[in-house]
Amino acid sequence: MVKYKRNSIILVLSLLTVFLTVVFATMGYRAKSLAKEAQNSKNCYFVITGKKTICKIDSVTNQIVSRINVEGIPEDVKISPDGKTLAVVVLNADDEDKNGFILFYNIKDNKLIKKLEVGKHPSRISFVGNKNYIMVTNTKDNNISLIDAENYTLLQPISSGRRPIGLCLSADGKYCYVANTGEDTITVVNTENFKNTEKMRVGRYPTDISLNKVNGNIMVTLSREKAVALINPGTGDIEKVNLLDVPRGFCR
Repeated sequence: MVKYKRNSIILVLSLLTVFLTVVFATMGYRAKSLAKEAQNSKNCYFVITGKKTICKIDSVTNQIVSRINVEGIPEDVKISPDGKTLAVVVLNADDEDKNGFILFYNIKDNKLIKKLEVGKHPSRISFVGNKNYIMVTNTKDNNISLIDAENYTLLQPISSGRRPIGLCLSADGKYCYVANTGEDTITVVNTENFKNTEKMRVGRYPTDISLNKVNGNIMVTLSREKAVALINPGTGDIEKVNLLDVPRGFCR
């Protein structure tokens, strides 16, 4: 009987040892997997905090990885289509109405790649992913800076309406829509030749603009109407949704 109990205890301990070995091995593999994911720059997102800081946050652990101190006042941030570069729109720290800059950072190590001067009071930035170009609205210059995304050089400016702020691309990337707050219009830019093809009146003080990826419609906030305009780019039809307060931004 004693021998039987001893053998049973040995068997239980052996099974427990095997179980714990498997558990710890699985935990170790998971830890390595998480560490690998955390090192992947595509698993990070960025938030503007304060007047001169960008927080880099790991989307796997939801922890702040690092802080990037920028020269100037950050207005907008975008990640390149390949996930390797962070572009930051900054206002001139000495005078917001003077020429601003685009700061390009290597996402992997947060090192500054290029500081590029653009127009007066730059506001928003967008990567034209299928064309290797970048577009930046210069609100006080009434134009858009066109940038070569491969070598970060400034190309020709693109005229827009008065006081452009928001911009977005169509679903196929063939057109860029620019919200002109100073004249209540949207400028349509052909990304094949970067020339204006159309200008449409949408409502009072269009500011932020975005693409509805489900139906291809363009959505734009109308700050002075307390509304959102929904635009069918194919027909030009506009439907407005009235709000109770001034729209500050949106997402879809």
